Parts: sequence; structure tokens; C-alpha cells
Amino acid sequence: MAAIKVCFVDKCQFEAKVRNHTIKIDLPLNLQGTDTGPMPPELFVLGLASCMGYYALFYCRKNKIPVEGMSIESDYEKATNPDRISKVSVKISIPGLSEEHRKGVMEAVEHCLVHQSLIQKPEVNITLE
Repeated sequence: MAAIKVCFVDKCQFEAKVRNHTIKIDLPLNLQGTDTGPMPPELFVLGLASCMGYYALFYCRKNKIPVEGMSIESDYEKATNPDRISKVSVKISIPGLSEEHRKGVMEAVEHCLVHQSLIQKPEVNITLE
């Protein structure tokens, strides 16, 4: 898969590079950042929501369901001891989706790569140089 490189820029800013894309990562002003980009937990939830969006999109295209106006809204809650995201809510809206396809879309989005990676915890290896 694509290598991702994250480099410190200034204050609380980082810059991530993946393929030919650059993403700014920062903290809001109240957390001593300069708010030039999303925070890591926001990127985490954004990754889940957008992954589910793609799986919904692909289901709809396969079944010739119009996707105009489709949107995904997401929110999360934090917990402590240890600090973590304890709850994620994802709301997918597909205007005009028939009742017969609701179950199919739900099954599709539950199989998205990011969602499955949360359910079946990945191995994470960390090294310090």
C-alpha cells in the first residue's frame, strides 16, 4: 500500500504526504494549535465516514441507484483512561433510496475496509529511531 509520511512543520502543525497529496494536520486554537487543518481524531473519523461513503456509492452504482445528493455526516465522542474515541456515529443519506435497497447499502458500508479494521483490530508495530 501507499507509504504515508508525516513531518513536523511548526508549533502544533504536521504535514502528511501520501501518494501525490499533502494534508495539513493541526490542533485548534484552544489546544495550542493554529487550526490550519483537521486534528488526528477528526481524520480518523473522516476516514471511516468517507470509506463507508465509497462502499455505499459502489453498491448504488452496481444496482443503478441514483446517488445525487448522497451525503455522510459523522461525529464522535471521546473517553479517557485511556484517551480514545469511544463512539462514532455515521449517518448516510441517499435521497430516494428504496426500502428494498436499505439492507444492501447497510451491509455494504459495514464491510468497508476502515470499519472492518476497527472490528478486527489490526496489528500495529511501532519503532523509535
